[in-house]
Amino acid sequence: MTTTGKILLAVIAIHIVALLCMTVPGSCSRRRAAPPGEPSPGEAPGQKAEEKEPEPLFQVRPFPDKFPRRSCMPDMKESEASGAVSNSLFSPGRDLVYVDDPRVWWESDFDGDADDEDDHSMHYAIVPAFRRLVELVAMSNATLRVQEAYRPANIHSALSLHKEGRALDLTCPDLDPAAPKTSPRDGKQVLPSQVSLEILAKLCWAAGFDWVYYEVPKSSGAHLHVSARRDAAPPPAAEGGK
Repeated sequence: MTTTGKILLAVIAIHIVALLCMTVPGSCSRRRAAPPGEPSPGEAPGQKAEEKEPEPLFQVRPFPDKFPRRSCMPDMKESEASGAVSNSLFSPGRDLVYVDDPRVWWESDFDGDADDEDDHSMHYAIVPAFRRLVELVAMSNATLRVQEAYRPANIHSALSLHKEGRALDLTCPDLDPAAPKTSPRDGKQVLPSQVSLEILAKLCWAAGFDWVYYEVPKSSGAHLHVSARRDAAPPPAAEGGK
């Protein structure tokens, strides 16, 4: 065979190999990835990889399985989880912000002029978790109630984080699928049930508060007490002055 004939045969062989590579998946290269909606190679038709539903952007922790009365998360003192009160580190003019949301029921809006309480005032560090909680409650078509926020005097002990606005007292009666009950002393006051408070406790923990306590005091109604560390969020000045 002449040299020209050998070259011609070699060129034909190369073309045949190239055609085989193009027509036989995986013969000369990795198998192609399956287009969206099609089963990947080796996967039975109709069989799809298990996909986890993404958590909402306003949820930072998974919901606890249970949250019984008089329990807290994490299981430690509030001062350990959220830090103690410090007169030297707290400045009302610098640290307190005014928060409003029409989806929230603010108790101080209904107190009248006789009470100087303002439940809209809270420490900037607790606001991110509070905003996430509002969204989680809204998903349940319920109304979050803020019973207590910043309280500089009276009511609370000297060591209470309410004095820095880093603690909130919350209820949400209509998280309970059963009809809410009204207070025997005030027909306009809706009392939270044990079911609604346990659900709210789980939502509070998922929203990212540093300490969540299902509080059942003797002198007042059951509620959720939540708090945040002083460094849980950057100061407003670090966020462009917002």
